[in-house]
Amino acid sequence: MNKKPNLSIRSAAVSAALVALTVLGSCGGGVTGSGGTGAPPTAYSVGTVSGFGSVIVDGVAFDDLHARVVTETAPGIDSPAEVRLGERVAVASTEAGVASLIRIETALSGPVAAAPSGGRFTVLGQTVAIITAGGSGPTTQLGGGYLRASDIAVGDAVDVSGVLVQQGATWIVSATRIDKLPTLPDYLRVTGVVAGLAAGSTNFLIGDLAVTASGAPLLPADAVLANEAVVTVLAVPSTYVASGVGAPRLRAAQVRLALLQPSSVDGFLSGSISALDIAAKTFTLGGQRVSYGGAIFSPTGAALSNGSYVQVRGQVGIDGTLVAASVNVRDSRTEDDSELSGNIVAFDSVARTFMLRGVLVNASAATLQGCPATGLSSGLYVHVSGTLASSGVAATTIRCESEAAGSSVERQGLGSGVDAATRAFILTPSQGGPVTVQWTDTTYFGNGLTPATLSGKSIEVEGSFVGLALVATKIKLDD
Repeated sequence: MNKKPNLSIRSAAVSAALVALTVLGSCGGGVTGSGGTGAPPTAYSVGTVSGFGSVIVDGVAFDDLHARVVTETAPGIDSPAEVRLGERVAVASTEAGVASLIRIETALSGPVAAAPSGGRFTVLGQTVAIITAGGSGPTTQLGGGYLRASDIAVGDAVDVSGVLVQQGATWIVSATRIDKLPTLPDYLRVTGVVAGLAAGSTNFLIGDLAVTASGAPLLPADAVLANEAVVTVLAVPSTYVASGVGAPRLRAAQVRLALLQPSSVDGFLSGSISALDIAAKTFTLGGQRVSYGGAIFSPTGAALSNGSYVQVRGQVGIDGTLVAASVNVRDSRTEDDSELSGNIVAFDSVARTFMLRGVLVNASAATLQGCPATGLSSGLYVHVSGTLASSGVAATTIRCESEAAGSSVERQGLGSGVDAATRAFILTPSQGGPVTVQWTDTTYFGNGLTPATLSGKSIEVEGSFVGLALVATKIKLDD
């Protein structure tokens, strides 16, 4: 590989003004982007989760030990969430490489209207493109029970993460992750580009979807709705009409514009190139105009094309254009698609597969480095480099390592001795001695688990050791 991301905290490659999505500072629940302190964040990065080491976004690692992870589940309401491979996220950092807030930005939540055909299907009037290995952009991850694209069926409730890509006069969602949901969410969600908005009207189109927004809050408070603006609409499912005259259509409960604003230090915006103008040296990323005439390219001499997935660092000008200081072309031919670090879980010696940080890893073609003569086994701490597959990561290299101080680790066992006052409990693994686990305000409890219900349960804890205590970022039932 010509370029290999490092799982250690990386400094910005170019010292430029950071680009910020206002959704980080103004979304539901009064989130400030500073972990609840009210202090402004120093950096914003927007991209696709490509691995875990802590959390890796388009090859850049962020320490997430004390980060809040949220997603907007209702107008003005943020709920704790779990970051998964392939999700689109906006990361706020109060210091270089250390996340204070990670906001999951799902593009679509709703029912499938047309099943996949030619690698595309329809949700809420939007065309969704499924990207296979070796295609333009990150390979689409499938979850929630989906094993292959053909599993997606009409009527399924789905979450789609992805990037907006312009193709001719239309916009599609190039999916980075698709999850089947057990039921429709309390609020449907659709992200896209406004069209057909007449002067004085609040009715508009997003793709084929007709949106009525009269009476719906428009955020941020000083935002002005206009054609070609990128918006995210929340709507109650009962307002969605899938067929008939004027369908598909819905009534918005909230409309939020995605706006860029300057910040004081470096960050990045990633996405797939549309409307490339080589003469003018401009392109768009999800509706954001980018000028790249003075940019440094990585790899050196990399060529741009529509559909290329890139990571841009730069500064927003007065006219709203992002003036790029650097453009990194994310291509599996020049760098690994994905990196993972952690403890092997559920190693299958026959299939040569295992789970790592919640990601299925296929080790059948991997080169092992520094591993025991007996090979891989559950519990080993490893660093995996590989390529994205629809069901996880196909490992090319697996390096066995010691658990370094402060590294993210996983432990499994029975929970007991819960002390709510000190926010601690005892985890007793099947092998080895008991471990004291502490939870914090930012710890995610999954599978309906709570501190009050974890005693006696078989659980899985993810976090980092601080002294002798394992400070948890995630606590879930061991399934």
